[in-house]
Amino acid sequence: MRVVLFLLPLFLFADAKFDRGEKLYFGKSCLSCHGVSGKGLSGYPSLAGQSRWDLDRKLKNFRAGKKQTHKSSLMIPFAKNLTNREIRDLAYFLEKIDEVEKDVEYYYTDDGNWGDGGS
Repeated sequence: MRVVLFLLPLFLFADAKFDRGEKLYFGKSCLSCHGVSGKGLSGYPSLAGQSRWDLDRKLKNFRAGKKQTHKSSLMIPFAKNLTNREIRDLAYFLEKIDEVEKDVEYYYTDDGNWGDGGS
């Protein structure tokens, strides 16, 4: 019984972090390039299932204005105003998004790529 009471706040906190990350992901239009399921669209990288530590580091580098890839200049303005908590929540959401079953329909786009409805 003690173990359950001890672990319960951890599960509730994790769900809240996931929910905050999900709201940020959709609210900040991340899905426009990375898709509804975080798998990436039209040459943009897949973020779903990546390590939260790696995503956290990348977002903080973008926020600091550091370019990491040829498309980094696109990410810098989006990350510029993110707080540490928002970065942690986004990273947690993206790491866990693959574990959440979602009913997403895929389709073939006009530009020859597979999409998930994110653009």
